[in-house]
Amino acid sequence: MLLRIVLLSLTLCAYSVYAADSDKAEGVGASPKTAAALATLLADTQSMQAKFSQRVVSDEGELLEESRGSMAFQRPNQLRWEIIEPYRYLVLTNGETLWRYDPDFEQLSTESFRSVAQTPMLILAASAAELDGQYLIEAKTVEGEQQFDLKPRSKDAEFTRLVLAFTGKLLSEMQLTDKLGQETTIALTETRLNRKKLADKLFEFDSAGAGSEQ
Repeated sequence: MLLRIVLLSLTLCAYSVYAADSDKAEGVGASPKTAAALATLLADTQSMQAKFSQRVVSDEGELLEESRGSMAFQRPNQLRWEIIEPYRYLVLTNGETLWRYDPDFEQLSTESFRSVAQTPMLILAASAAELDGQYLIEAKTVEGEQQFDLKPRSKDAEFTRLVLAFTGKLLSEMQLTDKLGQETTIALTETRLNRKKLADKLFEFDSAGAGSEQ
């Protein structure tokens, strides 16, 4: 149940890693410059599909919940996030409507995509100016991983920190900390980038195929 609550606070990002020479060494990048680099990376990804595993830990380090599933993204704002275990739950949007479907309770809710405009979801399509205006961003390299540390400038944001870690050219892990200190960690595997345009129906709710693994 907990993951049903935190799901809309997750950022589903994937992009090829690029860093200016000054950012390759251990250290922290300046926010405006880093925002521009991050925007360039985001623009490199037109579509993405991956498997994920997800863990939610309390502010005291207690494991609250684990899950796994699959996701798909296509620019500018098409998203599918499907939990497979330990229960099934589906969130998807075509950029206009957001659907949330709980097959266990046979519940479907819909709302305008604009209603979640302040969630980290929109990082996927953000420009350098938008990133720099909404987040304090630092870039560093840790044990061979390129990391971006984003902290919202707004006090009304749903999370306090988002860390994106990359291995090679792929996003490998994402950590999100909420206002209660709970940390959600998402590990992505079997990632496929920009292989072809994904079918629009993948991001539309279909009651006949709802909850089916992609």
